[in-house]
Amino acid sequence: MKSQHPKDRLSTSRRNFIKAGVITGGIIINLNWPSILAAQPKEGETSMLFHLDFHVEYSAEMTQDDLFAIWAEEAGAALGAKDAGLVVDLWKAVGERRVIVIANVDSVEVLDRILLDLPIMQKMGQHVKVDVTALRTYEGFAADVKERVGR
Repeated sequence: MKSQHPKDRLSTSRRNFIKAGVITGGIIINLNWPSILAAQPKEGETSMLFHLDFHVEYSAEMTQDDLFAIWAEEAGAALGAKDAGLVVDLWKAVGERRVIVIANVDSVEVLDRILLDLPIMQKMGQHVKVDVTALRTYEGFAADVKERVGR
């Protein structure tokens, strides 16, 4: 997990979350990824907000029970990330296999690593599509617009 870019370096506490995986069926799964996503930046650190829109499908060979078993594991990780502050909030769309997340992370590189390590991505990633949108605060946008008025 070493990075060449200083902004992409993880703090010791975040590295420890990543190391704290478990082995299940020969696959190392990081059960603490939500802690990484939800951790609020310390004073002087920057963070980035992202809207994540997960669309989950499953193959004809997979039963609904198989899907639910994987999704239950993913739900535990997601709620753990929310408790840790990496996930600002998340919602399940009614009647769809769709989850919407607002995440607060240090960089796009960190977000990409987290997405690759999610239990649902490790076990059935070929059936999961994630649309990612970078967000900025409306206050920042409003200040930019105000500055441009009358130029």
